[in-house]
Amino acid sequence: MKNIGIIVGYGFDFKSGGQKEICSSLRKKGYSVKEVAEAWPRDKYVLSNDKYIPAGESGSAGNVFGEGGNIQKGNGFVLISDNAFYYDNIKSKIDFNKLRADKKYYNLAKEVILKEGKKHYSERIHVAPTGDFHGQLAQGHIDLFTMLLPNNKILIFDKHFGKDANLDKDYNIIAEQEKLKFIEYDGSQDNVWYPLNSLILPSENKEVVVIDSKAKSLQKLLNMKGIETIAVDMPQKNYPAGKLNCQTNIFNLGDEKKVRGFF
Repeated sequence: MKNIGIIVGYGFDFKSGGQKEICSSLRKKGYSVKEVAEAWPRDKYVLSNDKYIPAGESGSAGNVFGEGGNIQKGNGFVLISDNAFYYDNIKSKIDFNKLRADKKYYNLAKEVILKEGKKHYSERIHVAPTGDFHGQLAQGHIDLFTMLLPNNKILIFDKHFGKDANLDKDYNIIAEQEKLKFIEYDGSQDNVWYPLNSLILPSENKEVVVIDSKAKSLQKLLNMKGIETIAVDMPQKNYPAGKLNCQTNIFNLGDEKKVRGFF
């Protein structure tokens, strides 16, 4: 775990977005932290198999396979948000109007994402719904309402902030296929904006999860599963933007020169 560095952005506000609080909590635990003048570092790249996959690699609307909010990495598999349908390199290959009008077309359009995703990932790929093509309520990034803990073999879904994303039980099916324990969690009980948008620190055994200190029920849930948590006293509990995962990113120590190009 200590071979990774953590990049921390300033979030929704440069002065009160929680950057100093996140850095302080992580440094106390011995992690190497790098502060950047960037709001949402997670949107810049995905670290996968020691390779940095940049967002914005192709298409004016960016590269969905390199944007961390749209990607959840498992052991041997990857979840890719159906938010990919809005990206130019995907949208140019499907009849977008037909997709919006005909739900049956959704499964056919998923094949486009799978085919494009294989250019970036060798692992199994699952297209994960945001809710935009399933119901009427949706979130743009899957990391706002899901938490994937590969080593703990757990997938948590927030039925409050996830809204209509799991109407067809896609996340239950993914969990079953990948032999993960599926946990449905109600984010409203913690009264914290996007509590599952927490920083997952990888480890060889069980992940460490960095959460908002006000997400008491989430902390209890994770601790009951034997998962270590690091609590951060975030200055704002409710605001219409990302949370800890959006505000951070990880890199391999020694790769500072490679990472510098993203910020």
